[in-house]
Amino acid sequence: MPGVRVLLAGALASLLLGGCGADQAASGGGKATRSERLVDFSKKPPYVNALDIDPQIDEFMLTTNRGFWRIDPGSGAVKQVEGNVSARGRTATVGTFLDLVATGPGRLIGSGHPDTMGTLPSFLGFIESDDGGKRWKVISRLGEADLHKIVLLHDRMYAFDAVLGAMLISGDGGRTFTERFTPPELIIDFEVDPEDLDHILASSQRRLFRTTDGGKRWRPIQPGDGTRLAWPAPDVLYRAQRDGTIDVSDNGGGSFRTVGKVAGEPYKFKAVDAEHLYLALSDGAVLETKDGAKTWKDAFRP
Repeated sequence: MPGVRVLLAGALASLLLGGCGADQAASGGGKATRSERLVDFSKKPPYVNALDIDPQIDEFMLTTNRGFWRIDPGSGAVKQVEGNVSARGRTATVGTFLDLVATGPGRLIGSGHPDTMGTLPSFLGFIESDDGGKRWKVISRLGEADLHKIVLLHDRMYAFDAVLGAMLISGDGGRTFTERFTPPELIIDFEVDPEDLDHILASSQRRLFRTTDGGKRWRPIQPGDGTRLAWPAPDVLYRAQRDGTIDVSDNGGGSFRTVGKVAGEPYKFKAVDAEHLYLALSDGAVLETKDGAKTWKDAFRP
């Protein structure tokens, strides 16, 4: 396996440096005018990397290929966060192609790349900030891991590492990880069953996969087109397709029924509860539903 890992890491590294590599297909989606205020569509996707809510001041935190943005949902005011990451006595700016998760007032965890190559390794590994994203420090896997999504559940940290093409699982807050290789397709999203710590769904551009043993074995269960996922309750699993169709499953992905549709290409879900969700589109617009994805309204429009 070491030889396979080296080959896979090298191949993915070339993709990631050309645009982080999580989405290789061209952006499509529903017919909606896209703003380039927060996203540069002249670059390769992914365009949006993370959507979360600051638990202290209820601001949206949105990261794109242009940077890290804080958005006041009431006024629509946008401010850019200019952050730095430090490791091995060196510092680099960070913000573009950044994945993050809010874990408490002022505290963020995440992963990404330095904005300017050469100062620090291209893959920052697992990083954290205690001041809302202004200053970051590396916790583990500097130069080795590029975590495209992080899920905190069941007293574990789950993350997809695009360098190894593996699901990483940690029980000690991201200091060490167990590696479970994913299907041989680039994963664009994943979710963990709220009731079963070993039951994980992962999507590529074409298919939805399932593992019931913590990532040791995977099998395809549904076709899909750029599927994005949210699993806020055991019997409520949402998927959004590239064309804006929103489906829901009450049996963990065994079957889905369509409940709504949005105009634009879905990128990132943020679930508040089983019926209250936010959805970031490819241009950084944020939509909101409070009725289980049946109807959506603008929470922010760039």
